[in-house]
Amino acid sequence: MNKAKRVLALMIPLILLIACGIVLFIMRLFPVWRPAALHETTVKVKNRVGFFLSGSTQERRIMPPFGYRRTDADPDSFLAYMRGQELLPDGNPVYDYHGNSLGIGNAAAVYALPVGKDGTQQCADSIIRVWSDYLYERGEYDKLSYHLTNGMECSFDKWKRGWHVAAFGDFSWWMPVPVWGTSEGNYRSWLMTVMRYAGTLSLEAESEPIDIADAQAGDFFCHGGSPGHAVLIVDEAVNAAGERQFLLAQGFMPAQSFHIIEDHGTSGDPWYTEEELSRETIELSSYTFHAGDLRRRAAWFE
Repeated sequence: MNKAKRVLALMIPLILLIACGIVLFIMRLFPVWRPAALHETTVKVKNRVGFFLSGSTQERRIMPPFGYRRTDADPDSFLAYMRGQELLPDGNPVYDYHGNSLGIGNAAAVYALPVGKDGTQQCADSIIRVWSDYLYERGEYDKLSYHLTNGMECSFDKWKRGWHVAAFGDFSWWMPVPVWGTSEGNYRSWLMTVMRYAGTLSLEAESEPIDIADAQAGDFFCHGGSPGHAVLIVDEAVNAAGERQFLLAQGFMPAQSFHIIEDHGTSGDPWYTEEELSRETIELSSYTFHAGDLRRRAAWFE
């Protein structure tokens, strides 16, 4: 083999490798939202107390605890938005991002909210997802902005003007692209990028601790780490004495259906009392948080 042929034999694999790298880079620069197709199945559920099993939404499926009523909610509020969220029929399990059943576990009810096939919608990402969907549907694009774990701010306002985020390891930067606008496809592309590079650490960093007495739907428990965990307050009820109870929902690893969790996973009761959530050690059915982990991201409420 002469020298020219040897050089060509070495160059072809290198060119192919570079081409593959370019294709992968472009794919990550322009993520495309694809919901996982569910391989539907049902599981046997234990007896549930306070459930209207044919109810199709959070508000219609899960009744307030005995002696309590749901708190009043402004029709445009995040609380009302979550109460209207569709649920999968009772008996449907939690699904992973491949559409496979993970069983019922400690899920009191599973949201019909699709999970993306890319596997990014884990715990903090699920919270970012439902809040962002709420704000996007209301046209509040200026509130769609998050810091990634490396500290970079990724705003939909800049994204919709034709800039996408490129990343390599811990480094990320804005790149101009010939795509702009507020279409759902462009929004989903931005959201996938946020969920890919944000997490419990970044969500914790851009929120402040609050007291349980001030808690409301949209606040969350978060322990930043690798992986850490985060759960979202999605509903509340109150009795005549002013005592409150809360519904909590979570995503998890691997990326999976957003679901309402039972109180300790044994009684079939999904409501957590204010007293339970005010302890030094807050033992949920899926994770143990501690005092100071209840947080609020003020930008969502402004």
